Amino acid sequence: MNDRINPARISAPVLASPPRQAAQLLDQRILILERPRFVTAMPALVNTAHSGLVLCDAKAARHTAALRPACSGLLLEDQSPYEKQIATADAPFDLPADVLFGGELGDVLDEQRRRGADLAIAPTRYVQAGDSDALKAIMRTAAELERDDVLIPLPVAVTWLMNDQRRQLAAVIRRIPHPVALILGGQRDPLRHFTDAPQNLRAVLADLHEVGPVGLWRTDLAGFDALAHGAAFAGIGAGGSVRHLVPAGERAESAERAGGPNWPSVLVPDLMIYKRADTLERIYANDTAPPCTCRRCGNSPLPSFHGATDAIKADAHAHNTATWTAWLPNFLGNTGLSARQAWWRTRCRRAVDAHELENTRLRQPKAFKPTPVLKQWAREPTA
Repeated sequence: MNDRINPARISAPVLASPPRQAAQLLDQRILILERPRFVTAMPALVNTAHSGLVLCDAKAARHTAALRPACSGLLLEDQSPYEKQIATADAPFDLPADVLFGGELGDVLDEQRRRGADLAIAPTRYVQAGDSDALKAIMRTAAELERDDVLIPLPVAVTWLMNDQRRQLAAVIRRIPHPVALILGGQRDPLRHFTDAPQNLRAVLADLHEVGPVGLWRTDLAGFDALAHGAAFAGIGAGGSVRHLVPAGERAESAERAGGPNWPSVLVPDLMIYKRADTLERIYANDTAPPCTCRRCGNSPLPSFHGATDAIKADAHAHNTATWTAWLPNFLGNTGLSARQAWWRTRCRRAVDAHELENTRLRQPKAFKPTPVLKQWAREPTA
């Protein structure tokens, strides 16, 4: 546990260039992450040029082959063992136990490909804060994989972005000769756990930009900020449970856990924030919601999606996804990082300003408040 990584000793990547198949398929895409039970209209909303669909949870394997004919774009399955299992130095991946054949990591990856996944996603377990041994075990095992069709999730506590640990994290990523999907674990929004988290994430991605394909996974609109600052790809969750990662072994800190309904969260397009359905219902109880131009809403007033059934949640998730995927052509059309950053900063600034405008229209001064992370994205970079 105390065996810290020396970045100076492992700063060079293992391969001169990353595996091409995985890197090429993922490059410059922001993928949709969704629970299989909510995948209804989702395949029709996938932007095949700039996105793709990832089935997320332990039941994903049951659905990949069935969904493959309906999904013409990139289709992956992330069995997400990091949601419940903690990585150790001896067992960094979730592999079948007590089986005579098919219990190796390569076998698990092959099964995903046989079910129709375009790439295989390694079943990585969750790395707790400061557990360098587990982190290095993932690195060593991944480096031994002699294939070019694999994505390595790296689910770590958000504290790995703190100044005294982020160099270790970057050093490990440099040694993994495959695309790496960085997942930050923490209650609610991990990037709000400490003030410098958004800037430190940018620094890590910028540092790794020329090394190999690294993406931000299991995230929200931070996926756009990631691609504006050096990430090669990202995975944004359609619903709250796949938009952030609660650390393995912990229960989610939310009002629903206290016995209330598990409301869907809804992306308010102009404000670039997610609000619970019951909150939107209350805010717009006496006023008309602004129009939403996403493919799901079709320029009608933004629905509150008030309800806790799977059908309503799937509808809310379709709206969330249709909203941000519509931004992809313009965003990714900026091929240089500086132009992409300017585009993103302008959109974030408009969203911050839109909060006050909407509150004024509603005559509710405290209805909406921009998040600290959104305000950081909207600022000019500091020297």
